[in-house]
Amino acid sequence: MKRNILTLISIFSFVLFSFSQELISKDELRLKSNLSERRESIPIVNSLSNELSLFIADRKDIYFNKYNSGFEIIDQQKFERPKSKAKNILEKVNPGENEYLFLLSNDSKKKLELLKIDTKEAKIKLITTPILSETERFLKAFIYKNQIFILAIPKKTSILNIHKIKPNGEKETLTYDLTNEEFFDKYDKITSLYKSFLISQGGPSKAIFDTEYIEDDIPNSLEVTSKPTKLYKRDNSIIVTLDNGNKYTQVLTLNLDVANYKISNIEKPVLQDINRNNKIFIKSNSFLSRNRLYQIIGIRGQMKFKATNLTSNEIVKEIALERKDTITFKNTPIIQEGAMYNGYREMEKTQKFLRKIASGKIGVSAHYIKDTIQLTLGGVKEIRAGGVPMVGFGGVGGAAIGMTNAFVTPTYYAYASYASTISTRIHCLFDEQMSHLEGEVPTNAFDKIKDFSEDIYNEKAETVFKFNGYYVYGYYDSLLHKYFLRKFED
Repeated sequence: MKRNILTLISIFSFVLFSFSQELISKDELRLKSNLSERRESIPIVNSLSNELSLFIADRKDIYFNKYNSGFEIIDQQKFERPKSKAKNILEKVNPGENEYLFLLSNDSKKKLELLKIDTKEAKIKLITTPILSETERFLKAFIYKNQIFILAIPKKTSILNIHKIKPNGEKETLTYDLTNEEFFDKYDKITSLYKSFLISQGGPSKAIFDTEYIEDDIPNSLEVTSKPTKLYKRDNSIIVTLDNGNKYTQVLTLNLDVANYKISNIEKPVLQDINRNNKIFIKSNSFLSRNRLYQIIGIRGQMKFKATNLTSNEIVKEIALERKDTITFKNTPIIQEGAMYNGYREMEKTQKFLRKIASGKIGVSAHYIKDTIQLTLGGVKEIRAGGVPMVGFGGVGGAAIGMTNAFVTPTYYAYASYASTISTRIHCLFDEQMSHLEGEVPTNAFDKIKDFSEDIYNEKAETVFKFNGYYVYGYYDSLLHKYFLRKFED
């Protein structure tokens, strides 16, 4: 009886939202596993041909769908799920018409492997040839020109290696020697680039790195942007921002075609009445969007913000906020959201806002909706539970705390963090010249997806990705035995 009621609810929800959201694909699919963490969706968009493929992994099998421009399935296959000790997917690409390449790793990311799927020959091949040397540490993987690139650093150096992975598993390496450059630790003392990337030693033999890949054209939560080391892709370059110290944001640009680099030190705003006793409590961070660097710095009782044009080095906007001030530039109440406070509550006092953001990790994000910049300022506190399903072809599920070792699309990662935020924040609206705008904060695509998904009772294998300028929300309905793709826009 209960199952019949759930089925009716699911069908009713599906019918209701079919009229309010654009359904772009609905396909029959019967996954066998009853464990939701064993079900995973991995979309692959060919950056050259703009073709969409979708891999849906179950406990034992991988289902493959390839779509034409009308979202009709033009190829559909099933593969046996491979067994490997490298269980986590770091990146994936469609380098040829019928070829798919996945970069896999173990939890420490010291062991990297390649999984190659040929849909024409219906074959899977595991390539175990070592990619990194014993002295290299993995920093991040990303896609450029439909090819997997790996950013790595030799231990205790200021040298960066970028490995280009070819479809046959061979690699080509670009080396950037930054030995003569100065980098800074959290105390603003000169250190190596290796230590600038290092988040924590984690014990005498376990170095921890956590470089965040940022798509700056989507809504990013403070959980994402509060990371001190971030990587952005721009044309034929990547940009790495380092915010370990509180004096500068270091902006490192690496050319992906030749081993050239550029480094800039952008001064952060200076707080008042800082001395040797309270200096250690300063928190700072930055966010890069459309060649403009947004910086935030704070300590209990005060916060400062600055926006800088990186082309001209012109300061576009500065804001100083103290506990006695009224926040005149916000367009929402002070929002505190998270499990500790039963989901959501609002605060009024600036003093509380400043105290909360200084007690955790501080962050800033910017999102453009047409000609309006939605700026989010605030801070987050880490929790030790939750997260989204870990994605991997190795057959091991489970919740990924903070999604540290999981692969999800950068867009889905941003969405999942956005939809389950644990933060204290304000949202502000500005025009291109950074003049404050009155009015309500507009609803973005992530808000719409979140509202839609809350009325689905049995969604599994979720994903969110950008395609042709809009957002696609994919999910498997285990009662209807169908996989849905739906279109959302800001």
